[in-house]
Amino acid sequence: MPPEEDEFRAAIRDVLARSGLSMRALSAAMGRDPGYIAALLDPTRPSRARPTPEDLLRASDATSIAFVELLDLLWGIPPSRLARELAGLGVSGPLAEDLDRLTVTERVEVADFAAYLAARHAGRRTVNGKR
Repeated sequence: MPPEEDEFRAAIRDVLARSGLSMRALSAAMGRDPGYIAALLDPTRPSRARPTPEDLLRASDATSIAFVELLDLLWGIPPSRLARELAGLGVSGPLAEDLDRLTVTERVEVADFAAYLAARHAGRRTVNGKR
């Protein structure tokens, strides 16, 4: 569950303090208008849309704060959940970076081929208990 407004504003202030960036610089890093972060921090102004995942990726690159940490701070998505879901998809270990470079269509092809190999392996008959 996303943090409440006060917690969210505190998290944004934490990101600013840790990164050493100004509000304008963090807004620019996210690809937003110069007053975006200032508006998010001002409780008297109407609520603005929270940063998107794309905004957070840019902020992560600009601040060196891990993307998963920003998701946790600003959206309440714990890294452990992301890790579990990525592991469940088989996206971990040395092939993870290679998979990142593939298109969605190519990743589907890889997953289909892996399923084919697993089914072929499961269907092998044994002779004298050996494969």
